[in-house]
Amino acid sequence: MNTVLLGQNATGKSNFIEALIKIFKYLDLGKEPPIEPELGYKLEYKIAYEIKNCKVIVVFDGKYKFLFSENVELKDEPEENFITIPKVKFFREKDEYLPKYVFAYYSGISDRLNKLFWDHQRKFYEKIIKPDFDKTEVDDLRRLFYVKQIHSFFVLLAFFALDTMEEKSQSFLLDVLGIEDLESVLFVLKEPKSKWNNKDGDKRFFNARGLVQEFLSELWEFSLAPIYNPETIKIDFNREETQNRLYLFIKDKKQLQAFTKKYFDLNKELPNNTYLFKALESTYISSLLEEVKVKVKKRVDGKVTFKELSEGEQQLLTVIGLIMFTREKESLILLDEPDTHLNPLWKYDYLYYLRTLAKSQTKLNEKGEVEEDRTTQIIINTHDPLVIGSLDKSQVKLFRRDEVTNQIMAESPSVSPKGLGVAGILTSSLFGLPSTLDKDTLKKLELKNQLATKQKIEGLSSEEEIQLSRLFDELNDLGFSKSFRDPLYQKFIIALSQREEFKIKHFTEQELNTQNEIAQKILDELLNEEQE
Repeated sequence: MNTVLLGQNATGKSNFIEALIKIFKYLDLGKEPPIEPELGYKLEYKIAYEIKNCKVIVVFDGKYKFLFSENVELKDEPEENFITIPKVKFFREKDEYLPKYVFAYYSGISDRLNKLFWDHQRKFYEKIIKPDFDKTEVDDLRRLFYVKQIHSFFVLLAFFALDTMEEKSQSFLLDVLGIEDLESVLFVLKEPKSKWNNKDGDKRFFNARGLVQEFLSELWEFSLAPIYNPETIKIDFNREETQNRLYLFIKDKKQLQAFTKKYFDLNKELPNNTYLFKALESTYISSLLEEVKVKVKKRVDGKVTFKELSEGEQQLLTVIGLIMFTREKESLILLDEPDTHLNPLWKYDYLYYLRTLAKSQTKLNEKGEVEEDRTTQIIINTHDPLVIGSLDKSQVKLFRRDEVTNQIMAESPSVSPKGLGVAGILTSSLFGLPSTLDKDTLKKLELKNQLATKQKIEGLSSEEEIQLSRLFDELNDLGFSKSFRDPLYQKFIIALSQREEFKIKHFTEQELNTQNEIAQKILDELLNEEQE
């Protein structure tokens, strides 16, 4: 299930995603939302959602209130029909009431969203470094997960590390990213600035212990000639630091698969992408992993090349891979401008990838087709019309700020993006552009229409005649016809050019509706004239 958020800058789209993260963060931690330093008060909210074929309502207005109903088919059910859940019971049995995972991804440079996940990262870190760490807890430590670019390499390794790869995963890697195979992997580890506070850790890995030590110990056995090297690293243009680094090189896919098989056997775990991904991620959370260099085999223009992934490839792979790993697990995926580094073709197909690759692994519909996974809710904030071209208006929320009250509202638009095309989307109420033409050309068209209207009604001066002729020539060179063959259309353009409502600017939905009403009125009047 996909929902796309649209709207101008500063209309609250990113704040909405941030609020959702905070809601589930403090519910998972079993705490009340704290006072917001920037606002001076606590986040208050009411949220309703469906999970595990039930409905849950959570209210926080200074204190928590939890409501529950199994009448999932009954829409707009009155709250008095819901069962009140005691706070202690809700937090004790939170796995029944909360999403399995809440993933968030932001392609920008701000760390505002990232900071919201620090408490969960710290909780994960403090558990995995313990020597008596319980491996069975791995899957339950990170309900909230902030996705970073480095995770694309973990996703790629998780795909290739298993002996068999799901057909749709293989097709995605080959058909979309052009990746035929994995060539080699280089793990670059560094000694953390905050050294492990223990003397009995593994000296090979800078005194690491717990889950991290166990994972790296197996990786060590399958790496080719581990190398230690102190290096001077540039931090920025005028700062350097010395890092003690360890390089672990996996020479090919066969060696990677041998390592993962041994690791799964050691942990008595069935091979699965998620378990391996979390083990890889533990090395990053513990500040040991500096980077992973994955070289892949790609076919470009018929030639086989070995290269690392571009930023766009990393971005697409990270989001799609994690969604595929968490299918059918009641997840909430929050994507804030995930299309920044994608080329136009990938932007155009982005929601198609999300919809098809996040389909159920097992469920078939009446036609025998694989069903879309309806347990995963994906919310996307974007400014790109290429992304939303396949959506119905019910899948879009348009954010706008009321000019009088300054309140922000989210509403379904009056038109569906589907079928409009990029130009139609941009000039509709979804984006409100006056035209998809550049401003200079649009001004020339407006001036030409004004002069043509004046010529028709009262005549032009000699200077204006020369100016109009020049405009016709310039616009003709750009592909605009010098005259309209349909006289009715010419009258229509002349009538529109006299209306102030059609001057160049950014249009609101109300202004676009007014324009449509005026245009329809003019057209009706012209048709009546023709009939008379």
